[in-house]
Amino acid sequence: MLARVRSDAPHHTGARRRGGAACPPDVAHVLRLQRTIGNRATTRLLQRDTARPHSLRDAGVTTTTRVSGKTRGQIQKAIEESEVLRPYLKGKFPRAAATEGTFEIHPDEEDFNQAYISSQSIADAPRTEAERAKEYGHIGGFFDRPKNAIHVRSRSNFGQALHEAMHKLANPAFRGIWGDTINEGVTQYFTDCVLREQELPEGKDHKYGDHLVCARKLVTATNRDTVAREFFLGDGALRDALKKKWNLTEDGLAKARVADLCKRL
Repeated sequence: MLARVRSDAPHHTGARRRGGAACPPDVAHVLRLQRTIGNRATTRLLQRDTARPHSLRDAGVTTTTRVSGKTRGQIQKAIEESEVLRPYLKGKFPRAAATEGTFEIHPDEEDFNQAYISSQSIADAPRTEAERAKEYGHIGGFFDRPKNAIHVRSRSNFGQALHEAMHKLANPAFRGIWGDTINEGVTQYFTDCVLREQELPEGKDHKYGDHLVCARKLVTATNRDTVAREFFLGDGALRDALKKKWNLTEDGLAKARVADLCKRL
């Protein structure tokens, strides 16, 4: 739900990271495509990967570019270009589009903090503005699902805003089923996939390092398509895969999630 910022994070473009993609074609996804649309159609679809998404680079946007009035449109273009996300976006738009609903950039730090406190229904928030700044100043963005609203600070960057847009695309039940660690880790995983498709650096201005490690283990234990289907569509594929892998009942998997699923992966 949250993107985190460092208040002293510099505004710079950063170097493009080239080489192998962080999210190569997923074997399970390719096989599923072959079964549903046939081998020839699958081959044509995969060949489109040679023309890599480029809207962000064309616009001069990189991961650390500060947010602006153009950010939500740039996010939407990157999402629509994404070969990784495309199989899971049917029926998501217009409501889940970054260009729909509210995308508020808060130039005032206290205004952002108050919006965050309200959205989270925090009853015991710090009483002074200085204390609130200390407590919540590291938070760079959040998605308020009931209001379909993304909130970022004026000092937040594109990668952090994209993270919040990824929450918007996610199945609403994912966080409740899998918990904050996996929810934030998988959100950042797919955020990084979109950034790497655009040949941009992965996001670093967050505190989700351990969460991301857990998400990558989850992908390794199953496959990217299974995790994506659970995250974006909530189709139960990930639950079924882990129950089969570990020979667990539904209750057994629920207990494993509570006990710390990441340690088991």
